Amino acid sequence: MTYTTRTEEFGKATFTAPAADEDNLGYVWIETERGYASKERRQVCHGGDFKGSTIMATADGVQAVAQQWLRQRRDWQRKEGIV
Repeated sequence: MTYTTRTEEFGKATFTAPAADEDNLGYVWIETERGYASKERRQVCHGGDFKGSTIMATADGVQAVAQQWLRQRRDWQRKEGIV
């Protein structure tokens, strides 16, 4: 499954878990228009970053995981004084 949204940081952001299905987990990837993951896929990690423990989801769970990751990313940026 794929989940696409727009954010201030990334513009259009598409989250996928290509190896996942209804029963099996797959790593979650993000591809964006701009920013750190621009024009390439990057694995998302716990805490809203691209480094650390990678996040996995089933095909049906990609949207929920993506929304949670984006919340964690905003919280992390506020804590670091980035936004």
